[in-house]
Amino acid sequence: MSSSGVAIWCGSTNSATEEGKELNDPRVLTDVGDVPVQEIRDCGVDDDRLMSVISESVKLVMEEDPLRPLVLGGDHSISFPVVRAVSEKLGGPVDILHLDAHPDIYDCFEGNKYSHASSFARIMEGGYARRLLQVGIRSITTEGREQGKRFGVEQYEMRTFSKDCHFLENLKLGEGVKGVYISVDVDCLDPAFAPGVSHIEPGGLSFRDVLNILHNLEGNLVAADVVEFNPQRDTVDGMTAMVAAKLVRELAAKMSK
Repeated sequence: MSSSGVAIWCGSTNSATEEGKELNDPRVLTDVGDVPVQEIRDCGVDDDRLMSVISESVKLVMEEDPLRPLVLGGDHSISFPVVRAVSEKLGGPVDILHLDAHPDIYDCFEGNKYSHASSFARIMEGGYARRLLQVGIRSITTEGREQGKRFGVEQYEMRTFSKDCHFLENLKLGEGVKGVYISVDVDCLDPAFAPGVSHIEPGGLSFRDVLNILHNLEGNLVAADVVEFNPQRDTVDGMTAMVAAKLVRELAAKMSK
């Protein structure tokens, strides 16, 4: 089990979410195991096949109606195969709320079209999302902005967050599509709240900013992921594991509604 998975059930907290949902009921939150990504890669499987394995694994979970997948990364490359699986299984596109310091929308990054920095380009070009809202952005290149315009992405940068926060904390998504998908890159948070990430970028969201957005969101949440927690860099008393764990708990409660 991942460090964030262990932190979910550690003795320093309890199983209740802020809005009073008890997560110790397996009907609310159940661990269905890991996709052995590294083992598959070590067997020489190419990236296309690896993406397919992840997608098919998510579809298997969704066979157990009404299970809704909440996937823990890993890096952000997993969002593409997970969103693809959800969209294909439900029979249409979803709306995506993406919380991140980076847009992860390069057409190809360092020669890899399935890079963690390219996942949302693959999602949008595949038609798996109708709307993509990216919140917390504060490290974006010219290509990132151009790709955003190309795909009609709604990019909300931190430099304008004070102006946009009321809108972002009262979102209504998913009408006319198959539901809402939330992707949380832990580095959407300012490193003061979550230093245990691979790509530290100052000037981010507070933890309460993120919870306000998640708690107030209106829409049918059909799937989610929490990614980019790096336990090797989580050297401050496991603080980032606890942050990721609380994000998982609050998302699970939101999905169970």
